Parts: sequence; C-alpha cells; structure tokens
Amino acid sequence: MLRMVIVDDESSIREGVAKIITKENEAFVVTGVFSNGQDALDFITASDIDVVITDIRMPLVDGLELIKRLKSLQPEIRCIIMSGFTDFEYARQALRCSAVDYLLKPINKKQLFKLLYTLHEEKEASLGKEQRLRSGVLLSYFKSFSSLCSKLPELHLPLPYFAVHVLRSRHIEVLREQLNDVVAGLYGAVDIIETDDGMLALVSYYTDEPDAKVIRQLVHRLEPVLAPIGIIQTGSSRGYSEAGRLSEAYRQAVRACDYGLYDYTPWSYYHYDDLPQPDLDLTDCFISIRERLSEHIQILNITLVKADLEKLFGQAKEAKASRHSILSLGRLIHDMALAELPGWKSASPPAAEEQLEERMLSCLAFAELKSLFFSHFLKGLEIIRATRLQMADKSVETVKRWIQEHYDQQTELGSLASMVYLTPSYLSKLFKNETGMTITDYLIEVRIKKAKHLLKTSPDMKIHEIGCGVGYPDPAYFNKLFKRIVGVTPNEYKKINAVTLHG
Repeated sequence: MLRMVIVDDESSIREGVAKIITKENEAFVVTGVFSNGQDALDFITASDIDVVITDIRMPLVDGLELIKRLKSLQPEIRCIIMSGFTDFEYARQALRCSAVDYLLKPINKKQLFKLLYTLHEEKEASLGKEQRLRSGVLLSYFKSFSSLCSKLPELHLPLPYFAVHVLRSRHIEVLREQLNDVVAGLYGAVDIIETDDGMLALVSYYTDEPDAKVIRQLVHRLEPVLAPIGIIQTGSSRGYSEAGRLSEAYRQAVRACDYGLYDYTPWSYYHYDDLPQPDLDLTDCFISIRERLSEHIQILNITLVKADLEKLFGQAKEAKASRHSILSLGRLIHDMALAELPGWKSASPPAAEEQLEERMLSCLAFAELKSLFFSHFLKGLEIIRATRLQMADKSVETVKRWIQEHYDQQTELGSLASMVYLTPSYLSKLFKNETGMTITDYLIEVRIKKAKHLLKTSPDMKIHEIGCGVGYPDPAYFNKLFKRIVGVTPNEYKKINAVTLHG
C-alpha cells in the first residue's frame, strides 16, 4: 500500500489528481488533500505517509519549503513536484531538496503512474527486507527469557504496542499462504513468523494500548477466511509495549493455543485472559507416583505401568496441561525407563524419541497425543520383555562366559545386566540362585584360578605382571586377596610349585 497526500492551491487539480490515482490501483491510497503546505505538514507529521505530491507556489508554506521541512522531519517520505513552471531553476531547487521527480502540468497520467509504481515496488522491497530481518529477531526474542533479551539485537517495533498470536494446524504451508494474502488487507501492521516448533506466530501492532477485546479482533477477522483449511487452534497474548516482554507474550499465546487440545472443535480460539488456571507442572504428579512406576517398569508389568500412565495423563487432562508440560512428563518417564531398564536405548533409540516429540507437538487433540505416547512407550516395554523372556534361560551362562573371556577387564554389574536385558538387582538374584555365589565372588574365583595357572606355568613373569594380567593392577591388594583365597602369597605359591616342578 502506498499512502499519499496531494497538495495544491487549486481544488480542481488536487481533487482531479487524487481521483485518477485512487482509480488506478487499490494499493494507491490518497489519505488527504490540502490547499497549502502548512495544513499538509500538520497532517503529515501526525500520520503514516509514503508520498507527497505537491505544487510549488502556494500560500503559507510553498512546495519547496514543504519538501525541505519534510526532509528534516521525515526523510523517508518521497516527494514529487508538480508545477506549471518550466523554469529549470525550479526543477533544480526541487531536486536539491530531494524531490524524486518534477512533473509539469497538465499531469501526464502515464508518466505519473510509472513513477508511482516504481515507488510502490521500492517500498514493498524495503518493507520485505525490513520484515524479514525483524522476523528473525522476533523469533530470537520468542525463544529467550526476558532477562536475556538485553543481549539480543535491538528491535524496532513499527508501533508502540503489540500482542502475539499463534496458530497451529496440520496444513502450515497452506495457512502461511492464506495469511500472507489476507492479513495486510484485514488489518494494519502485522508480522508473520514461522516458529521452529510447527506453528505460525503473528505479531500485531497498535498505536494505543490494546485490551483483550481489541486483540481478539484480528483473530475473529481471520476465522471466516482460514476456517475452511481444516482444524486450526489459535491463542493470543495480552498487550505489551516493551520488546523485552515478547518472550512472555509468546508463551502466553502458546499456552492459550494449547487449550485447543481439549476443545475438539475445528476452530478453537482463546485469549490468555480466558484461561481459568495457570499451567500445571506435572513434575509433582510424577514424583507422587515415581516409586511405584519404577517398580512396575523394572519387573515389566505392562498392565500396571499402563494404569500408572493413565493416572498421570488423567491429571494432565483434568488440568488442561500445555503441550510443553505433557512433553516434559514424557521425558521424565523415558528417563526412568532408561535408568531402570537395560536395553531401553535399543528399544527406544534417541532418534525415535525425538520423532515422537515432533509428532506429539503436531497433535491437535489430547486423546491423539496420549495415544501416541502410550503406543510408543508400551511398545518399548514389550520389546524388552520379549528379549528378556528369550534370554531368561541363558542369562547366567552368558554372564559366566563373558567373565571367563574378559576376567582381566574392569567389570560393572550394570554393564553385565544390560548385556542380558535384566536389571542389576534381578541379575544378582538370578546368578546367586543358579550358582550359589555372587557375581563378584565368581569373578574373583576365575581371576585367582587364572593367576595360579600363570604362577605355575610362567616362572619368568613377575608377580605384579601376573596381578595386572588378571585384573588386579594394585600389587598389595592382589597379594592380600590371593593369600585370603589360597592361603599363601603369590610368591610363596610360585616357590612351592617351582619346588614341586623340579623335585
């Protein structure tokens, strides 16, 4: 849109020029016509004007003086001189004052329109570049906490006040195209930003501080245009004036939008002030059930795990928790499975969990989101349970064989348990039941047996070399342990066997 003011002391000329301009293109808007430069100046300084078309000789303030003052007050305004004077000196003075062109009366429409279209294209290109730069900075502000905004690039807002709106849909690309087409026509200054979590954010700007009713107007105007696209969830923030509160406004709009999860209507809209309660931190709900859930996960009782999850997600639904809170709850549950279940990384690799979160973010109904999480998590438990059942009869033999082959390495119970898809406590109990000894005692037995063999068959090896070779790099500890098990020190054992060998 190119906003213009026409200034000429002859009413027929200023009205005639205004008429042909507005008739040419709806993007050309004449916001005022004036008979002298002073009245025009008073209006322009209080308005948003792109182009001034002015005569030279007028009462009070003439055209050249008007251009000079505008150059000082609002240098971004483009000025065009129209005059019946062919004197080159007038043209030279006008161009010195930064007029973009000098048109002779009677106005040549073709020449005028060519000039206006050029100015319109320049404005659109400039606005596009400015908007792209601002959109990038806005996204940074959205994702930062208010205390960190001072470290971000300075942000110049088009108008003093703003509000943030977010829209979520399965058809973001179509939604974006529609918004680009309709926002400028339906409303004033608006920035459209595609966020990195699958939403579109709109920042609407206002001259005066907007209340909730004013903020709602933009979304209400968009509804009949966007509703045919499909299910769309929208939310709006309160109005603010400080750029440092953009992150707060964005989070308010997202929270309001998330209420649509529980709405089950094709078009849902909430303003932040519509919400009856703040977002619920589901961490407390998780803590209250953590011990029981942990036990059920360890023993892979899927029926009881599902019952625990039903309780947690029931609390989330009752509180109409946000997507962020539900995703955080999901991470807590996954982290518990990772800590308690050897093999969870194989059953639910990090890439699969990232993909799950992306899919959960795109859900437009709580039931869909819940079903997606349950399906993924319980399937992981089923995979581990099936593997555990397959290995149940071989677990102890597998661990014994590994110890016999790797007795010289540092051995951790957790690693052994992971190898056979058991929890450390369950493996310890199973091993003791089948062998009559603990895993640690079995490891010591294997190492001491190997040390005795080396002491008998490798007379050139030093005692500390044998200790290192069987997993005991500390000579003092090796000597003490060997004597406790065998009854003599390694050196004494070596001498006894040397005498026996040569005797």
